[in-house]
Amino acid sequence: MTTWGAASRQPWWRTGSAVAGAVLLLVAVAGAAAPWLAPHDPAAQLDLLRLKNAPPSGAHLFGTDPFSRDLLSRALYGARTSLSIGLLGAIVSTLIATAWGTIAGSLPERLGDAVMGVVDTFRAVPRKIVLLAILLFFPQPSTLTLAILLGVINWTTLSRVVFVQVRVVRAREFVVSARALGASSTRVLVRHVAPHLAGSLLAASAVLVADLLAVEASLSFLGLGVRPPAASWGSILQDGVPYLTTAWWVAAVPCVLLVATVLSVAHLADAADHRGDTAR
Repeated sequence: MTTWGAASRQPWWRTGSAVAGAVLLLVAVAGAAAPWLAPHDPAAQLDLLRLKNAPPSGAHLFGTDPFSRDLLSRALYGARTSLSIGLLGAIVSTLIATAWGTIAGSLPERLGDAVMGVVDTFRAVPRKIVLLAILLFFPQPSTLTLAILLGVINWTTLSRVVFVQVRVVRAREFVVSARALGASSTRVLVRHVAPHLAGSLLAASAVLVADLLAVEASLSFLGLGVRPPAASWGSILQDGVPYLTTAWWVAAVPCVLLVATVLSVAHLADAADHRGDTAR
């Protein structure tokens, strides 16, 4: 039994996984049900005179922002926006990375290395600079556009994971035996390679979701994210930063939600990867 395998059986590890799963489920359900749970329209300016930066109260559980908008409503809709971008971006990245890495890993060694060399060239270019350059031509993109853009830019590292795993599995005895018995390349990939790839791919994709959540928040904080008045955790944080000393709750709400979600996703991804290691 590996050290991580033993750790995954400890009560503290299981408790951490349960808490992370509960947090992630709560945030996901709250975001999905935002139209029904939100007490106010997230873009509605309720009263600029009386309710500007109002502290948390019975009427506004999370308080209000500098534009007198209800923070609970904006946090719920922000979860909907941020999680949608993170999940969709990760799906796009995973599809591209899986296709590229699988093809390269299935090719003869030298040709496969040459194909992955193209990916390594892309990886050498700073992705954040490329992203910022592209956003100059798509100022304040829609949620769908931003998610696809993040997915297209962030697939290269994941493709390397797929490439290595495909080569490792294809070299194992049971795969060699299947090929010797006449199994086609497609059958080998579907029946033998894919099941062994699933665990590592799921864990890497989950880590990518956490990474994209942070990237989206950074872009929205810089004013390069989704179009206002649409709410995301990054845009809420941007509204609250100028008032850190007088209305700390405006920035605290998105920070707590973002950190809790990213840590929960990362912990579950780590747990999935360790379970995959013990199974292999």
